Amino acid sequence: MLNNPLVTISIPTFNSEKTLGLCLDAVLKQTYGNFEVNVIDGNSKDKTILIAKEKGVKDIAVYSGALLGARLEGLKMARGEYVLLLDSDQILNKDAIKQAVEKIEQGFDMLIFEETSCQSKTFIEKLFRLDRKLIHKSKNLDPGTGALLPRFFKKDLLEKAFTRIPEEILQKVGGEDHMIIYYEAWQLSKKISILPNAVCHIEPKSLKQVIKSSYRWGYSRQAADSGRYKKLLSREGKRLKMSLFTEGTIKEKLASLTLLVIRGIPGELGFYKAKLDQWLKKSRS
Repeated sequence: MLNNPLVTISIPTFNSEKTLGLCLDAVLKQTYGNFEVNVIDGNSKDKTILIAKEKGVKDIAVYSGALLGARLEGLKMARGEYVLLLDSDQILNKDAIKQAVEKIEQGFDMLIFEETSCQSKTFIEKLFRLDRKLIHKSKNLDPGTGALLPRFFKKDLLEKAFTRIPEEILQKVGGEDHMIIYYEAWQLSKKISILPNAVCHIEPKSLKQVIKSSYRWGYSRQAADSGRYKKLLSREGKRLKMSLFTEGTIKEKLASLTLLVIRGIPGELGFYKAKLDQWLKKSRS
């Protein structure tokens, strides 16, 4: 490593008290010392902001829009040469930032963090663990056909990518945030690599949690359903191809297909509910 560049770790939160402490503990244990953290909170009603302050986070902002816009707010606050878009339910490997800086300085512009499940006790957690294994076996880096998504970026590339995203969708799009960011970054650079064993994910434990989040992300997806992102966000087809044709175990394929159904149905219900709400709003005006 030729220098010691500053890394910004940006974490959007919303009622994240159950996981944020664990997430920040892992950040604080990093073997790479030159980093800063910002938290962009979506008006949490629990102890999220208090936990962030107790863990020493000084850069905290409140943002009322959706997740895509929160990512931009975190980027605006970033002073680092590199930016990690982390989630509050992700636990970094202690060497992740050090290894990411070393990797990206080999000539890459963005990195995918290989992701595993932190634990797999419940049936739903086991499905996610197997699905993540299959996703990483695919090695498909194309955002249009694959399911792998980068989290670690050169700041200037990330800034350029955000200038390409229509302003009107920033406050509305939630769960598809990484896909849209990657799509725009991919148009600017193909210099991307994968960092192995970088992070684990605290998975939802119950079917109810998955249905609720899938419905919410489906509802927010509708805001970006026209124009350049329409085909990109039609993810069921490409996830089906990945599940069927990636070289993996039967268990992994079945888990991936099962999750596709579990998340796909409430996701579509949320999407069409948003379209109905939009139509009703227009008809009243």
